[in-house]
Amino acid sequence: MFELIWGIFNGILLLYFIVICFKSVKLIKEEVGFLASLVFVLGLLSFMSNSNDKNLADKNIDFLNQTNPKKTFNGNSFFHEVLLEDNLISKIGLSIIVGEKGTELIILNANCHRSGIISGTNWNVENVDIDKQKDKNYCSYLVRGKMDWKILGITIFSEYKTFRGNALLRK
Repeated sequence: MFELIWGIFNGILLLYFIVICFKSVKLIKEEVGFLASLVFVLGLLSFMSNSNDKNLADKNIDFLNQTNPKKTFNGNSFFHEVLLEDNLISKIGLSIIVGEKGTELIILNANCHRSGIISGTNWNVENVDIDKQKDKNYCSYLVRGKMDWKILGITIFSEYKTFRGNALLRK
């Protein structure tokens, strides 16, 4: 519920910021001139188009070395989804691809992801650890990450989260 309120608050602030920008451009054009207002608009657009290359929202962990032919998996596989957090508007999940060779189950791949309305927040996965014991049909997982709470793109608060549990591996 808090994420929904945070998203609505961010949307209202963004609309208010856009109104202020239009009024500022009009005022700059009247007081200083057209060229100054054009430079102001280009400056605002450059701030808005600044990309964040270090976004780690989706972290994919391959457990087997696909380039080494001796360590590649040659057998059947299936997909298992674990729901880590379920809020009113968003979900954080862990996707696990499990290989099946006879009666032995092997973890092939794990992927932590977030879906839903994510306005004003950013989920960054820092660590995914999956431990599968031999001759067991379940695995233990530990997922650590950071939820950044933002207002107009500026991080206000960072909340560290840890998800720990067991997942029953079945088709």
